[in-house]
Amino acid sequence: MTKATIQPGDRFVKVGMPDTTWIATRLIELPNLPMHVHLMNERDDLEMQTLSEVALIDRNLYQKVQTH
Repeated sequence: MTKATIQPGDRFVKVGMPDTTWIATRLIELPNLPMHVHLMNERDDLEMQTLSEVALIDRNLYQKVQTH
């Protein structure tokens, strides 16, 4: 098991689309693949997606939202 840099509860916005915030709800370990993250739309909990951790930490694709 590798140490994830993303934790459940972390929030992200897609570059160029700051109106939608995605919340990491769980980490998914898949054999022979990088860690994946299940995300839920902050405003619509029926809208979900799964992305690789690699994509989420790529600052050209997604930006982590700092919470206070």
